[in-house]
Amino acid sequence: MTATPNDTMPLHDVLIVGGGLVGASLAIALDAQGLDVGMLEATPAGALPAVFDQRNLSFAEATVNALGALGVMPLLAAPTGAIRRIHVSRAGDFGRIRLDARAHGRDRFGQVVVARDFGEALETRLSQLSRLTRYRPARFVGLADADADAAQRVVRIVDAGGERELRTRLLVAADGSRSSVRDALGISAREHDYAQTLLVARLRTQRPPDGTAWERLTDSGPTALLPRGDGHYGLVHGVARDHADAVAALDDATFLARVQDAFGWRAGRFLACGPRSAYPIVGCVADATGRAARGAGRQCRADRASARRAGFQPGPARCPDPGRMHRRWRRSRRPGIACPPCAAPGAGPRAHPRVFRWPGQADLQCGTPAAPAAQRRIARR
Repeated sequence: MTATPNDTMPLHDVLIVGGGLVGASLAIALDAQGLDVGMLEATPAGALPAVFDQRNLSFAEATVNALGALGVMPLLAAPTGAIRRIHVSRAGDFGRIRLDARAHGRDRFGQVVVARDFGEALETRLSQLSRLTRYRPARFVGLADADADAAQRVVRIVDAGGERELRTRLLVAADGSRSSVRDALGISAREHDYAQTLLVARLRTQRPPDGTAWERLTDSGPTALLPRGDGHYGLVHGVARDHADAVAALDDATFLARVQDAFGWRAGRFLACGPRSAYPIVGCVADATGRAARGAGRQCRADRASARRAGFQPGPARCPDPGRMHRRWRRSRRPGIACPPCAAPGAGPRAHPRVFRWPGQADLQCGTPAAPAAQRRIARR
């Protein structure tokens, strides 16, 4: 249901700020627990958040299973594309990485879903919830002063009726990388600009998709083809930020020629592409060190108590050190590293094959098939 401006300071078990993929999925999951959930959404009724556009979402099988259990996947109106094989190569190198789901006892690694179709399925499922209160359009303003050990949080919002206050036992920030909730809690964040922009479009090729997800790595950025369920590929073409506007402005024939040159001919000739969208790539990581870590530790203990009062049952383990968790997370996210001198700028002829390393995994040498054990580990990711 949608809240009316006359409601006076209602109390929710959980209040979610943000109605995108994360916020909407969480609201659906919590409704099955019998909790009173409120959700703040920036878009008005009848409109989808901007994140649900024509880009292609690649869901791992675990995500597909979870969304199926929430009743979202059966509501998709358009067919999905199954990822049964993965092929990765790099321009200038002889090797390639190939993964086949059947070799690992699986029917597929995941599915490709168009973001807009997924947003419409989420909206349909949200409309079926009986305990969800939706504040839309509404905007998070801040938090009222409260004791850190208080059983409730007082949240200030602005909606059609002006500024008002809501109470919640548990507050969830799902409002993206520019999170107003994070700012209100004094949690800083570090950003890394990759100086790249991804151009996304629907692509028609001479050979229809056969379940293979392709990725071609070049010095100027990656180009990927994701098998959609409508007989097209979802194209993702990375370009340097300085060249993004010029590439986006190319006519279709010139753009297709550029992408064909970057990707090659493994999927056949590129015939046509739909409208293009551009997405700058900027990484954002919340700071969990120093004072923020100590504050997060105190807040973690307070939130565990709040979660119990809201009906959750947190695990018996003690509250972990946020700084240590953050450091472990950063190590696990370390990208593949090419061994020198192969990766050195201006290096001479390669004396040995390029080696890619993932933390805790065997080396994969381009030019030889990946070791079966390493393949199995990648397939499980």
